[in-house]
Parts: sequence; structure tokens; C-alpha cells
Amino acid sequence: KVMIPVFLFWGEADTETPLSDGKIMEAEMKDAALVSYPGTGHFAYLDRAETFCAVCKSFFGGDA
Repeated sequence: KVMIPVFLFWGEADTETPLSDGKIMEAEMKDAALVSYPGTGHFAYLDRAETFCAVCKSFFGGDA
């Protein structure tokens, strides 16, 4: 029932919340985008902070 755009940044090696869960979330939400990053785990947004911020800028527009 999420009614706003959702950006999902997922580590492909996440063992706590597997990528398959992210794919389900993306499919179930009306306006979701899933970006997965190889070689990262549960905290992909920290492990690849520069990439995360760049993708946020692209998805949401403006400065991140």
C-alpha cells in the first residue's frame, strides 16, 4: 500500500535480507526501483556510499 516512489538499494551478497526479498518488494510496490550491487552485504548503502548517493540523485532528482 505504499503510494510514493521507493528506491531499493540492495547488496547482492546480503544474507540477512536476501536479494530475492528486494525483488518481491519491487514487484509488489507500484512505483519501486531496485538497484542491486555486487559484492556487498546488508549495508550496501554504506559500503558503496558514493554509488548510493549518485543513484539517489538520479532517482529522486536534485542534490542527495
